Amino acid sequence: MLLKTKLKSSESLALFQTLALCPALAVTTTLFRSLAITGVLLISLVLSAVLVSAFRKMIPAKLRASVYLLISSFSVTFVQLIMRAVFPLATASLGIYLPVLAVNCAVILRLEAFAALNTPGLAALDGLLTGAQFGAVMLGCGFIRELFGTGRLFASPMGGGLKVFPAAPVSFLAQPAGALLLIAAVAAMIQHVQICRKAKAEHPETV
Repeated sequence: MLLKTKLKSSESLALFQTLALCPALAVTTTLFRSLAITGVLLISLVLSAVLVSAFRKMIPAKLRASVYLLISSFSVTFVQLIMRAVFPLATASLGIYLPVLAVNCAVILRLEAFAALNTPGLAALDGLLTGAQFGAVMLGCGFIRELFGTGRLFASPMGGGLKVFPAAPVSFLAQPAGALLLIAAVAAMIQHVQICRKAKAEHPETV
């Protein structure tokens, strides 16, 4: 059994979800880079999901992990080659973090949990929604880090961009550790909201 048998506890699932956000530590320094990696992830995830779903009945159970990684690597490489020809600056700005998407937890988890169990159409839709959710997080991180970490917005690899602040309000956010702090703060806020909702549901009379 693959990943889904190991994700029965919320702690394990949270760990894999956190690992899936690791590219944010290095990539989401600007909106440009965040948008670039979001596009790659979205297209490669949909392509991988369709391929896994189409061949799901032909994949031996013992080889599923290897096949999923092979399909994911093919999809990311395919998109990378197209991007290198059409958007060379975007590809260069992502560097080594672009091929690393082939083994991203978000991709492998969805291939195992959904694409391998459903039709290609549903798998493509799930890949689109999953990629959009991941992309929203990446773009949000990129917006906050670029705005407050550099004082600018929409800067390209060549520089420039819209100057919003005279100087970076929180330059620390432009560093890899800044992304970690940002994700931790957002996770704490989400946890707080969930606890408040649970408490409200259990004791409505105190509200």
